[in-house]
Amino acid sequence: MSGLISHVTLGRSRPLAAAWITLHRVGSDNAGSVDSIRSGADGRYSFRYRAKGDTNALYFVSSRFAGIAYFTLPLKDRVVTGEAADLLVYDTTGGPVPIRVRGRHIVVMAPDSQRSRRVVEVFELSNDSSVTRVSVAADHPTFETLLPDGAREPRAGDGEVTGDGLLFANGRARVLAPLAPGLKQFSFSYRLAADRRPVAFPSVAGSTVLEVLLEDEKGTVAGAGLREAAATTLDGRRFRRFTANDAPSAAVISVTAPTMATSSSRNARIALIVTALGAMLLLGLAAGMRRRDPVRARARRATTDDPVALEREIAALDVAFAALESPDADDRADHYESRARLKARLTAASARAEGLM
Repeated sequence: MSGLISHVTLGRSRPLAAAWITLHRVGSDNAGSVDSIRSGADGRYSFRYRAKGDTNALYFVSSRFAGIAYFTLPLKDRVVTGEAADLLVYDTTGGPVPIRVRGRHIVVMAPDSQRSRRVVEVFELSNDSSVTRVSVAADHPTFETLLPDGAREPRAGDGEVTGDGLLFANGRARVLAPLAPGLKQFSFSYRLAADRRPVAFPSVAGSTVLEVLLEDEKGTVAGAGLREAAATTLDGRRFRRFTANDAPSAAVISVTAPTMATSSSRNARIALIVTALGAMLLLGLAAGMRRRDPVRARARRATTDDPVALEREIAALDVAFAALESPDADDRADHYESRARLKARLTAASARAEGLM
């Protein structure tokens, strides 16, 4: 394979010389770096490798710039050249780079045996600039959102921001992970007491697509322009669905869930299925991917992606990461960044399948 690494600054890109480029392999049998090389004076690099072992193993290339890891999309063909092997790296800043909320999804589940409700929130964030935003301190996150009053046991969920990259403090969920140009998804969950009083879900930013899923037939959802849409079923459980486009910042969502019947507690991972629900969600994310030239080029490259195949790649990536006995910071960075790339491709491919792009 052969490609080009470019440094994007002020909306323009130029070849990056003498950058360390690393070829990675992630499979269910083993995972790790395969080879590394420096880019030439013209920013170009090349590797020779032969796929072996697990046939579902993924190969991709990474490079670090200003302390941040950047990745290509997974390498599918036997010979990969040109745009599919190109890397884009960006300057970093701790300044106020705008981070847009492309999607926010709140899943309010039925009460469990502890007479509490599990709530899962999923965010899709978009950095539409040409710099990577970084956190300079815990009280200066790259993004933050408010938790409702009474939220307890908050914890990071699935997505591209987990562990030390997400901090809960002073009634807020704070993202400390760097946010590079493009889309990044993260989620978290918490518990609320199961009672009949309304719960207010505040926000600090507007959202292109807002969605609330409520597992309560008698419940109500109001605020932020939300309107009830067709119900959906997740993992055999029926959720009423409320959606809004271009929800304003500082909007407050009021949710009443009076039903107190106990239901069996299930894994909150089902909430991530929200990212594939409905035409409005897909349209909102598709719109978020139509940006300046370097990013649009990556979106165009995925025009032949198969959503089913992408789902399998994400699953294989997660299995391989889970098999690591003691993943270090580099392993986690590799996993989260490559998973983010796959999720962005899956969203775009799903939107195309629905005729939205």
